[in-house]
Amino acid sequence: MSASPEPPGTPGLASRVPALVILLLCATLTVMAGATIAPSLPGIAAHFETQPGGAALVPMILTVPGLAIAIAAPLAGLLADRTPKRRVLLTGIAVYVIAGSSGLYLDTIGLITFGRLFLGVAVGAIMTSAMALIADLFDDAERGRILGYQAAAMSFGGMSFIMAGGFLADLHWRGPFAVYLAPLLLIPFIFAWVPYGPPAAKLPETDAPKGAFPWAFTAMIGVAAFANFFTYFTIPLKLPFMLRDMGIESATLAGSAIALLTFSSGIVSLGFGRISTLAPAPLLAALAFLIASAGYALLSLQPPVPVVFALMVLIGCASGIVLPNATTWLYTRVPPAMRGQAAGLMTMAVFTAQFLAAPFVLLIDPLGGIGGVYMTTAFIALLTALFYIIVDRRLRQGDAPGNL
Repeated sequence: MSASPEPPGTPGLASRVPALVILLLCATLTVMAGATIAPSLPGIAAHFETQPGGAALVPMILTVPGLAIAIAAPLAGLLADRTPKRRVLLTGIAVYVIAGSSGLYLDTIGLITFGRLFLGVAVGAIMTSAMALIADLFDDAERGRILGYQAAAMSFGGMSFIMAGGFLADLHWRGPFAVYLAPLLLIPFIFAWVPYGPPAAKLPETDAPKGAFPWAFTAMIGVAAFANFFTYFTIPLKLPFMLRDMGIESATLAGSAIALLTFSSGIVSLGFGRISTLAPAPLLAALAFLIASAGYALLSLQPPVPVVFALMVLIGCASGIVLPNATTWLYTRVPPAMRGQAAGLMTMAVFTAQFLAAPFVLLIDPLGGIGGVYMTTAFIALLTALFYIIVDRRLRQGDAPGNL
């Protein structure tokens, strides 16, 4: 059977492989933005405990980039549909390096938080442009597998950066901020291998529905992205403190547990091309959230450390299904000229969830402790699973996404 012809203007395979490698490395920067400093949170909290607002702002420096991303990503998506995507990507990386490393030299929690806001703007540009470039470079037959690779790259990169963050946090709480200098190494390779990226409006059309942007369909899928990362981010926020309460002071161990979560997610995402053939997208989402719900419920019992590590594997496997499933499902209906906007909205959902995870933890922790945080998280995952079971049933009955 002959390979399907490439769309006009699509680069050949030889040029796409190096570009894909670089774009996958760029994808790792999104996870690195938040979770890298998670093992440092206890040290940061101790350093800034006497500063006004320190107790409230310390968890926010982990998640405040999400607020900036939620605002910047849709705008970056619109920009990527109208200007060369590579330009958006390079600008994002430059801001990322400067803002991300600000914790190395700033010494007030307020200024560090401000730097994290700019880091979020950079991540919005990077994630949106990289996702849209991948969608431009690969057709429908390849895209599910490639987006699985992207999710895996995010997980494996996150694992590496989190473990590095744990090691550096044991040396000094500022150590993990040095990791944000790493993307400087990507810049020459982006110039060499990543296509300049004409606006998506100049790309050939596909069989995806044309006309107005599919808002209802995008919102339906965005629920999965939001719920997955909202629940997921309670782990880097509270797990280091849970382990400390259990008498385990090692930031390296906390970083290793969180890294195992992301590693498990990456392994499953690598195989998403095959997993996607097992069931329709809404049922895959429902299954993933049912698994995650069970994992969070067991974590709420604050079990022994070996069980905690096993639960990181379970929850990570569930998360590894959700993101590639959501993005692949989304691009089945979004026309090429709107891919940047779609990527921006998906990014907004992901990082709005990340930002809201911190106030959620601050609200629930005084009422029910760490156990209450994870039991509530389990309930949210369960509700999301039920939502997608209903979606699957309605779609099988022939309802349009806008009528769900």
